[in-house]
Amino acid sequence: MNDNENTVTEQRKDRVVPIYRSDVIKGAIKFWWIAVLLALVIGGGMFFSAYRSYKPMYTCSETLTIETENSSVKSSGISVYTYYYDANTATQLAETFPYILSSNMLHEAICESLDIDSFACSLNAASVQNSNMFTITVKGPDPQECFDVLKTAIDKYPAIARYIVGNIKFTMVTEPQLPTEPYNKSSYISDGIKGAIFGFALGILFIFVYAIIRNTIRTKEDVKKELKCELLGTLPMVTFKKFNKEIDRSILPTNERIGNSFLESVRLLRNRIVAALDENEKILMVTSTAPGEGKSTVAVNVAISLANLDKKVLIIDCDMRNPSIKPLLKIDEDEEELYEEFEYYKIIYLENLNISVMTFSEENEKYWKMMKVGFLKKIFNEIRDKYDYIIVDTPPSGLVSDALSIAQSVDAISYVILQDTVMIPRIRSSVESLLSTDTKFIGCIINGAASGSIGYGYGYGYGYGYGYSYSRYGYGYRYDYGNKYGYGYGKNEKKSGRKKLKKNEE
Repeated sequence: MNDNENTVTEQRKDRVVPIYRSDVIKGAIKFWWIAVLLALVIGGGMFFSAYRSYKPMYTCSETLTIETENSSVKSSGISVYTYYYDANTATQLAETFPYILSSNMLHEAICESLDIDSFACSLNAASVQNSNMFTITVKGPDPQECFDVLKTAIDKYPAIARYIVGNIKFTMVTEPQLPTEPYNKSSYISDGIKGAIFGFALGILFIFVYAIIRNTIRTKEDVKKELKCELLGTLPMVTFKKFNKEIDRSILPTNERIGNSFLESVRLLRNRIVAALDENEKILMVTSTAPGEGKSTVAVNVAISLANLDKKVLIIDCDMRNPSIKPLLKIDEDEEELYEEFEYYKIIYLENLNISVMTFSEENEKYWKMMKVGFLKKIFNEIRDKYDYIIVDTPPSGLVSDALSIAQSVDAISYVILQDTVMIPRIRSSVESLLSTDTKFIGCIINGAASGSIGYGYGYGYGYGYGYSYSRYGYGYRYDYGNKYGYGYGKNEKKSGRKKLKKNEE
């Protein structure tokens, strides 16, 4: 694990699952749109839901003072009625107000006075503690109706309340005002914002889940621990700066834009491959789990590097479903004279690279015959003694079964893994299938390696066929009929000279 990787760990059963900061950042770069989409969908949904359900409500109230009638008899025998402030009466009126409403007496009196059958307003009353003040409040959806009901209630209430508390007198403290604004402010904007925040948080949670479930090969320790295999070498990621004009983007030693670190890594890989092979082992298979991991690029570079040791090298394009060696080396058979041509395959010698390339017939009716183990062994035996090393580029072993047939016909297997791309269970399953062939497995090659706080960048960026388009992060396929190769090489490079040799037929 790199020192600059900040990790948080969670315990999942008996296993510690690391969460890499690089995975979180990569997930944010890849899935930021999910967080935005969830924010828009949930926020918009809550906004429109609140908007449609919002009903403005108005309130109108009036505070009154209550005076209770008190009678006294003068010396002349005449009764005198006076009123005095009584806090107890105000409290009693507030407590009995709901009963008055429920008895429909006040409701019927208001409707009769306003000449209506019913009203949508609600009334309630409350007393001001330790005072003779009494407040009547009306709430409803119509401000004018609230105002009219309140005025009528104040007029009719004393007559109804007289049956409960006797003669009382109301004095308005202030005149009621027609409400102009609803007391319940619209909340659909705030609800929309809350929904957007919630949706965005779900998106962030999704990104963290993505970071947790990523279980890929990153380091030499991962290869040993997860796959129980040796690491042959690591090839760094190759990137090209953007130019206004087309440039050579081939990942080959002949490209001057390829950095020395990549070339040196190829040389180290070549030396380890040579050391891993016995004297009589010369046919090396190069495969991978999935398309787009750079196995063809690795195979070609290893072949060229072996040729630099003055070895006679042949690279065989056994990926008959989707041959990629010819596009990678820009071989135009119309301009090349074949060194040898047989019934099922042909061999071209490339002078500038000092390697030979074997390609198979593309006739579909011969395909399944060529994929038989016995047939491949026969071909390999025919050419074995003519070359010091034979590099066999195969289809992805995790996608089609062709690699298993080829594995039984070669001397050794090397396995290319694009760093931090394909899930470990898929790689492990593919490696175990190859190991079941009992062919010597010399180790794995980590391709496209890069380090940094953001993690591991994109590899060489070429597409793959098989009717699929491969996801860069190894999480699935989608049907894509008519998919073309996306090797991204410049169109205007000067063609290097290639030795034209005699064309033979056999």
